[in-house]
Amino acid sequence: MEASITFKAVGKTLGNQILLADLSFGVEKGSTFVLIGENGSGKSIILKLLIGLIQKDTGSIYIQGQDISTRSIETRSICGYMPQTINLDDELTVMENLSIYGQLHGLTSTQAIKNTLHWADILGFSQFMRKYPDKLSYGFQRKILFARALVHDPEVLIIDEPTTGMDPLSRSSVWNVLDKLHKRKTIIFATQNFTEAERYADRIAILHDGN
Repeated sequence: MEASITFKAVGKTLGNQILLADLSFGVEKGSTFVLIGENGSGKSIILKLLIGLIQKDTGSIYIQGQDISTRSIETRSICGYMPQTINLDDELTVMENLSIYGQLHGLTSTQAIKNTLHWADILGFSQFMRKYPDKLSYGFQRKILFARALVHDPEVLIIDEPTTGMDPLSRSSVWNVLDKLHKRKTIIFATQNFTEAERYADRIAILHDGN
């Protein structure tokens, strides 16, 4: 199978602390790959490296065959990222947060609005499109972040603790979407929930102290 994501001997340190130690692995195109481990094990670091939020110290990382160090614009454009922390713009409405993000990733205004309404309907927050994110519950904000990762129809989904803080119905709606996207997109997500990992993953990587 063709690799969609490749880590080759990647290292990352912070001060005297080794966050990732000579890490190598591959994620097959169209598969769901889960990173599981305790807090501080390195899961979020891997996802942030992929999306370019932090830089590696050693090694190489490729997405769809492109080196993220030299082709960062191209690799970011084909990725959708859902962070663990809420980083929505509270000065923009939910609609604006999602549609502007879609336009920044190459969609026309019309297509961005259409895609935003589509995911809002599927994930159950259509009634909040004119609201500001900080007026909504944490669980709804997480669903909006998930929709934002999907709005530009990326080839690769990078998701950090996707269902943290969600009620059972919201968790179910997120997993239903990921189930339907399975095989159509490359999905890599981090979780501490082994039951969810086992249920949805093609492959699981267990991280401990950056290894």
